[in-house]
Amino acid sequence: MTKIIIETAERIERVTVKGHAGYADAGEDIVCAGISTLTFAAGIALERYNLPAKINQDELQAEFVIIPEWAQMSKEEVIRAETILSSLVWALEDLANSYAKYVKLDKVRR
Repeated sequence: MTKIIIETAERIERVTVKGHAGYADAGEDIVCAGISTLTFAAGIALERYNLPAKINQDELQAEFVIIPEWAQMSKEEVIRAETILSSLVWALEDLANSYAKYVKLDKVRR
């Protein structure tokens, strides 16, 4: 099962995605592929816009983490980052609802 944790305060503070869905064998798992595509796309978008964020990927632990650095962003950058991260969360929520047996999404308010 893939576990997704969305930590929020005023904004999204951290997105953590960990584990394999187990929908199919490695390399054939469409659920894992969808999650990976969404999270990598968000990370790439943050990087391409040069938005301050820590993006960590640990292939051995099957973990991907995005931590936006809001205090370092201008108002325009905040709007961009919020758009990217909100879109990511909405898509992950939809995926988790569609494949609840394979994906667990928790929102944690700090």
